[in-house]
Amino acid sequence: MTESTPQDIHAYLTGIMQQAVASYLEQEHIDFDATQLPIDLRLSAQASFGDYSIPVMAWSGKLKRPPLKIAEGLLAILQANAQADIQEITATKPGYLNFRLNRPVVGHNIIERVLEAGADYGQHKVGVGTKVIVEHTNINSNKAAHVGHLRNSCLGDTVVRMLRSQGYQVEADNYIDDSGVQVADVVVGFTLLQKGLLDLPGGNEQLPDESFDYFCSRVYTTVSRVYDDKESELGQMAARLRKEVLHSIEHGDEPHSGPDYPALAADLSHQIVQAHLKTMGRLNISYDVLPWESAILRAGLWQHTFEMLKSRGLLEKPETGHAAGCWILPFGEGESQTSEGDRNSDKILVRSDGTATYTAKDIAYQLWKFGLADQLGVEFHFVPWGIQHDGRKLWTMRTPNDPQLKAVTDEAPATKFGHANRVVNVIDVRQSYLQQVVYESLRRLGYVEQADNSKHLAYEVVTLSASTAARLGIDTSDNRSYYAMSGRKGIEIKADDLINAAIQRMQEISQEEGKQELPAETASVLAASAIRYFMIRFNLQQIIALDMDEVLRPKGDTGVYIQYAYARSNSILRRLQETGYTIPATLEALPEQLEQSEWDLLRHIDAYPRRLAEYAEQMAPSLLASYVYDLAAHFTDFFEHTSPIIREENEQIKAFRAFLVQATAQTMSNAMRVLGFEPLERI
Repeated sequence: MTESTPQDIHAYLTGIMQQAVASYLEQEHIDFDATQLPIDLRLSAQASFGDYSIPVMAWSGKLKRPPLKIAEGLLAILQANAQADIQEITATKPGYLNFRLNRPVVGHNIIERVLEAGADYGQHKVGVGTKVIVEHTNINSNKAAHVGHLRNSCLGDTVVRMLRSQGYQVEADNYIDDSGVQVADVVVGFTLLQKGLLDLPGGNEQLPDESFDYFCSRVYTTVSRVYDDKESELGQMAARLRKEVLHSIEHGDEPHSGPDYPALAADLSHQIVQAHLKTMGRLNISYDVLPWESAILRAGLWQHTFEMLKSRGLLEKPETGHAAGCWILPFGEGESQTSEGDRNSDKILVRSDGTATYTAKDIAYQLWKFGLADQLGVEFHFVPWGIQHDGRKLWTMRTPNDPQLKAVTDEAPATKFGHANRVVNVIDVRQSYLQQVVYESLRRLGYVEQADNSKHLAYEVVTLSASTAARLGIDTSDNRSYYAMSGRKGIEIKADDLINAAIQRMQEISQEEGKQELPAETASVLAASAIRYFMIRFNLQQIIALDMDEVLRPKGDTGVYIQYAYARSNSILRRLQETGYTIPATLEALPEQLEQSEWDLLRHIDAYPRRLAEYAEQMAPSLLASYVYDLAAHFTDFFEHTSPIIREENEQIKAFRAFLVQATAQTMSNAMRVLGFEPLERI
């Protein structure tokens, strides 16, 4: 490979082929655009052919030549411009060009590129100058986070990291729905508690070792059961109170007498959000800004959006039918698609009681993300919320008339947040229709470019495996393969419970294997890696059946296996140092040949920047997870099928392999950090 241009194998072989094709067309006097001849570089089907092959059979009809003749003509041109990186080129039937590389030379080049780039290996600048907002997590501020939320946050945080690796300016938004019905339900629950009308399982007081969000989960589950008993006097009273509370917190009503529901909702929400952030921090997840639904409402953004939709004739207000008295957005034809019974043909944005639906507020929020709120004269302020576990400052949205602003001196300019070129909303697949409504609304308002640059990263839900469901006391006699969770029914695994169980299991495994006691900090990092990896390794369209044993498995396709492989690479380097061996500054001489396991590992390392770029563009965390697992497996294969480096007597082989381990450790560290892991050099 050319010394002055760091290229991967794919770019190098594709480049010399493009030059050869141009020369061939000129030599054969063929008037054809060379760029219309796709170069399909692939691994050779048989080792006897070489390392890589390029088929040219598809070119035959375009160039009016037999495929083997084309391959032979290209072969002559390539051989006339022999390169030190290529050991042999052959042409075989029916029309393949085969490349056998000089593995030690190419391997040395790969290692040099990795070590020279260091922590930047794999980074690109394709996204420089483009701002992307990734909205994820978005847990209702009414109760503790559960494992279903973790798939959202782990996917979202990994996409943020992948896009940042490509040079994009990425803003991670955690939108807090603090004015919806779930928050109203907890306010109702606390109100009934204060009146002595509610009995919580486990007692009506917060337990000594119970976090506030867990306490609120008990309140929410209990009040949900009260609503279900529609015939009882308490159930009817709770339903009336729910409407009153919901209207009050949405409109910010100041009470003339009685409870201040908006203030109570705000206090509850802030405490629960603080608990959610702490939970997510345990999995190395952080954010840039907290936009609040209450701020969007009180700043008038939804009202301005509503007026704009009405003034442009985009809304209707039917007088009869299920949507009588509601403001609706006509949206095609179709059957009921949501649990609330909303139809495609008449998406309700404002209910008959004047309260806005989730979709309505999401339209306004989507406008803000693209900086379109500025055109409506709506202003927000952003003040610090605090410093997160990774040192990143977290900001929170406020309205200009917020009394808390008077005590804040550190304030970000409004243009610091929002104003994106692209927006990615990480929301489960059940919200697909509602996301379509949001994007179509932007399009109908004339914001076509913004609608086109809005992406719904949809993923399937997390359920419980049969064995895990049985542990929770769920009836599994129907022998289904998985069971849906329900926060209202209290059928779920809380996120912190899963994390705690994972930490405990990591320590138990260490003891079972007769190792030293695993430090709590190490166990926490391993647990976070295990959970993050499990949540992203599945295809987005695949329903996850959460099985506790599977999540915490230390071997195989797991985050823990990847951590152990990385720790092993660092252990080898430490042992070399402990024996007094000094890795040379440069490789003066190369081995005559490489073992197959060495070559396979090198090729996988070489592919990392290209693969990361591809997967970031696709926003496919599962593919990156698969790459990192394969990298760990290739390193394990190299470790098990070559003689121990410590005892290696051939200095050329020893030095080369020491460099290879360094390059492996660097690539693994870089890739693991994009996955959101904290790489452990020792376990």
